[in-house]
Amino acid sequence: MNYSKAMMVSASFALLVAGVVSVVGFRAPIAHAADCDITTLDINQIAAIQKDPSLSDSDEIKQELAVRKALVGYTIACAQQEVQTFRTSLASTSVESDSQSLRSQLSGNLDEATSFYNLESAKLNVVGIAGTKAIAQEVFAWRESTFIPLGKDVNNFILWEKNQDLFKTAGIRMTQTQQAVTFLENTTPNPALQTAFEDAQSSFADAENANDAARAALVQNLSPDQSLALIKQSLGSLSDTYQSFSDVSTLIKSNLPK
Repeated sequence: MNYSKAMMVSASFALLVAGVVSVVGFRAPIAHAADCDITTLDINQIAAIQKDPSLSDSDEIKQELAVRKALVGYTIACAQQEVQTFRTSLASTSVESDSQSLRSQLSGNLDEATSFYNLESAKLNVVGIAGTKAIAQEVFAWRESTFIPLGKDVNNFILWEKNQDLFKTAGIRMTQTQQAVTFLENTTPNPALQTAFEDAQSSFADAENANDAARAALVQNLSPDQSLALIKQSLGSLSDTYQSFSDVSTLIKSNLPK
């Protein structure tokens, strides 16, 4: 999933905490329905309500509460859309049977995120100004500590699953290359060819080890940064493997009868 919407939702919650909680303002949120973005111009509208001399104290409180609830409610609704985007991406990813349980676990975590947002949204119906501030702070803190890492885990899992076809293809290529090298070594031994093939074997082993470690990191719910680093490491080693395949291919062609 592209993180642009996730970053905008997080920035919106940050503004809610830094702005709304500090008693600044809001502009009609429907203007941002397409991109889920909340700006400081949105926040600064509350100040205008507070400075409006035509409003009684009671009317000022009612209007301020209304726009605060609208802003927080809108941002929570956008966050719920974000959860649905993750859920759709996760459900549409083809996975092997031994990864079904991990996908189910991540899907369950997304369900919990939906439940959390629904609860926070429902709380808006019965709170006052102080309550809207507390909800904004609560949701922002929860996103930072729980949802953002979960989103990264979902993306890492999807990336890892999509990479498995690359590993299967490389495994087939390894078998084919080994057969060709063995045939040539039995007829015309070539130390350079053997070395190049051993380099391919070594790189592929490193790639598989990092790939397995990445899956283990996802299963064990380790840091998303750790699992992503292992995924990148596995792909780096896989790239080295294909470079060695290319070297082997070049050497094989040079050994073929002219």
